[in-house]
Amino acid sequence: MKRIASIILAAAFLLIVAASASICDNAPCEKVINTVVGEDFVIALESNSGSTGYEWWTQFDPAYLTLVNSSDKVKEESSGMVGVPGEKSFTFNAKKAGSTEIILLQLQPWENGSIGTRKIFPVIIS
Repeated sequence: MKRIASIILAAAFLLIVAASASICDNAPCEKVINTVVGEDFVIALESNSGSTGYEWWTQFDPAYLTLVNSSDKVKEESSGMVGVPGEKSFTFNAKKAGSTEIILLQLQPWENGSIGTRKIFPVIIS
């Protein structure tokens, strides 16, 4: 019964968020990404999953976007060293015109999903 109530509450929250003008009205957002249908774009973030255990996870609307690729890159000057920051890149493809957002969460999945960083990228597709 608790599970059903949680699902209903989560669905209600998502409907409220979807009905609002912008997710950025209630949370700080990154710079808007402007793209066109069929175009790929990349979001690159600092990452240090090798030593901190935090990993970047994505949330986005698959009706508007496709995640084409994600990759990790170690900074060249730190090559071969353990525990140094690198970069996590996500390549997305715009599927249809409209407005959407990409939410990136840096979290430790085994620690009850405790969130270290949350970034919201508004995307306008023309």
